[in-house]
Amino acid sequence: MDRKEMEHMKILRRSLLLVSLLVVGSVLTACSDIVNKISEQAEAEEGILAYLEVSNPVIESGVATEIEADEFVFGAEDMEQAHAFLVKTTIPALEKLVKDTESIVVTFEPLQPSHDKLIEANKKLLEAYSTYADGFYNEDESLLEEADLLYDEYGVIFDEHEVLFTEVTDEYNVDVEIEE
Repeated sequence: MDRKEMEHMKILRRSLLLVSLLVVGSVLTACSDIVNKISEQAEAEEGILAYLEVSNPVIESGVATEIEADEFVFGAEDMEQAHAFLVKTTIPALEKLVKDTESIVVTFEPLQPSHDKLIEANKKLLEAYSTYADGFYNEDESLLEEADLLYDEYGVIFDEHEVLFTEVTDEYNVDVEIEE
């Protein structure tokens, strides 16, 4: 082999080495991307499940309070009886609901907007039932109508919470069933 051929062989070997390094680098980058995606998915699942674990009991207590109020307040024989139940039972339960909701620590940041809506919804629910109590106490039909509107607002805000929550679970491909 003459000198010129040896130079070509060196250039060829260097080129092959460079191409091999580029291929290895691309493979490692692809593997790194896959590992990052798997890690992100695991973090999302963990964060969503942790949130559900702490938020579901709070949401369930709110639903139970609503059912109880519906049964005892709106089925009451008179406004005094309805007012007494709201003041002694429903409103304290809803104040605790708001406090419990606010104390939930969201560890998965994409869920924060949904959680903020949940807090807002529970505050609106408390406002609605407080207004019902005032309406029953004062026997004021306009306050009861205002309470109905506040309750409707609560429903809209709670639905927004569910939509935001579902968007996060869909984005991270985490299957969660929301009960009605």
